[in-house]
Amino acid sequence: MLSLEDNELLCRVGKGTPMGELLRRFWLPALLSSEVADRDGSPKRLRILGEDLIAFRDSSGQVGIVGAYCPHKFAPLFFGRNEDCGIRCVYHGWKFDTRGNCVDMPNLAAGANAPALRERARIAAYPTREAAGLVWVY
Repeated sequence: MLSLEDNELLCRVGKGTPMGELLRRFWLPALLSSEVADRDGSPKRLRILGEDLIAFRDSSGQVGIVGAYCPHKFAPLFFGRNEDCGIRCVYHGWKFDTRGNCVDMPNLAAGANAPALRERARIAAYPTREAAGLVWVY
């Protein structure tokens, strides 16, 4: 029987934990390809290794798995619109691509330092591959 300490060591998979760091070194099955079959379709909620994520297929057919919340006001991107190669936050309209880059900020005033702000407004994004009817995430 495992001790309490050994059980905690083996069961905790959040960022910074020993098992979490180990499991993040491998490709993990995230969802079925059929769950995000439609281009510009509805996003799918995921929780992998204690992280809230969303998966979506963009206009070009690429599957993206990104952080579940917009970095501006932490609005859930699950309710966002999947359009034109990105997922758009419904709160302020920021749009993110499958790599987590902010590609559009329509609420910025004219003359604002948009490129610098877009660079800082990234969300977590993870590499994905499709094989055997599954979407794999690293």
